[in-house]
Amino acid sequence: MGNNSTEHINEAMNNEVAESKKIPSVMEAQKMLALQNNMLYVGADAYIGNPYALLGTVLEIRKTQADCPTIANTENASIEFSAFKIPGIEIDETSKIKEPIKRQSILVDQKLAVELSFLNYLTAEFEGESSFSLMVFDQAAGLVNRDSGSWDKGVQAWMANNKASILDDPAVCYVYAVIGFVQKYIIRRKYTKFTAGAKGGAFGVNLNGQLYTSSEDYSLDVRYGLQTVILKRPAVTKSLFAEKEILAEAKEDEANLFSAIAKQRSFTLK
Repeated sequence: MGNNSTEHINEAMNNEVAESKKIPSVMEAQKMLALQNNMLYVGADAYIGNPYALLGTVLEIRKTQADCPTIANTENASIEFSAFKIPGIEIDETSKIKEPIKRQSILVDQKLAVELSFLNYLTAEFEGESSFSLMVFDQAAGLVNRDSGSWDKGVQAWMANNKASILDDPAVCYVYAVIGFVQKYIIRRKYTKFTAGAKGGAFGVNLNGQLYTSSEDYSLDVRYGLQTVILKRPAVTKSLFAEKEILAEAKEDEANLFSAIAKQRSFTLK
């Protein structure tokens, strides 16, 4: 047993025990987990019991510096819930899923977590040479019934009631209403690269030909993908030349504002 070095164990594992797995690319992970670029992925634990309460919620993006953030420069943007929801909305009952949908299982390292906004919240939990094994389920989904007259009336009522305090407030740059959501359950387990002499680790995976072990049980995270419509944009106050620069900048970035924000950091809405 004295010859059980890391190299010896990895060689035996690769030849006889476990098929080697790899970390997917960002595009592969998006496809495997059914992620959409036009959604903002957030944590909102208060909605676990009733995620449909997210529908009709209004989100505000406020200034943190002198100007509103542009599509390509949203690092300092601040996002928060408005005090009032769109009133009287109806849920499209056909948009609900009857049972959870299992997405594919993947392995995630720190690089992928940084690059994929859906997983940004994991970045602080990596230490040393570690990875996470994830199983993702779409647990619930829903849409506002915008074909119903109640939606139009609700939006008009909200805008009338909040015109002075929000829509006309120059510190509020963007206002969005949530028209759809998907609630994703993430079941994860952390793995650490095996080193010679290390003890513990009842579970193991073969990652890129190296043994990673874990003594942890599975844990559950819940994230929400929010589909939105815009109720307010910042007023154009810049010169014609600056406006052309902004338009050119926007064309280069096909992602909407929320996708750009999510690439910078992960939000937890409270």
